[in-house]
Amino acid sequence: MIDKSQFLIDTDLLLEHLTHQNLTAPSILEKAMTKGICFTTVINASELFFAASDDVQRESIQDLLSAIKVLGLNSRYSLKISKFFNKVATTRDALLCTVAEFNRLPILTNDTARYSSSGIKIINPLEM
Repeated sequence: MIDKSQFLIDTDLLLEHLTHQNLTAPSILEKAMTKGICFTTVINASELFFAASDDVQRESIQDLLSAIKVLGLNSRYSLKISKFFNKVATTRDALLCTVAEFNRLPILTNDTARYSSSGIKIINPLEM
């Protein structure tokens, strides 16, 4: 059995996929999906829906989320979030790092500096 890679996709790459207009080249998310299994969190999904301005955008987001695995939040994550105090800038980022650590997933993002002090494996799409 071939062991596929797994990625925790950050919101920036989900947005990039939703706005991707190059018909001759795949989005970063599409490339990641060919290399492995893609996950995101309910936080990232919520950010997308919060920014949606109409039903067409919400439907596109729903289609996207049905193609990847969306991880929920469990109370156990709150027990470890303090590990990321002073390593990331926001509670949101700390939660994402906690989810990544619990699920042994590297974070795939264009904003690698955002998580650079977290100790979590961060993958820049250019290095895939």
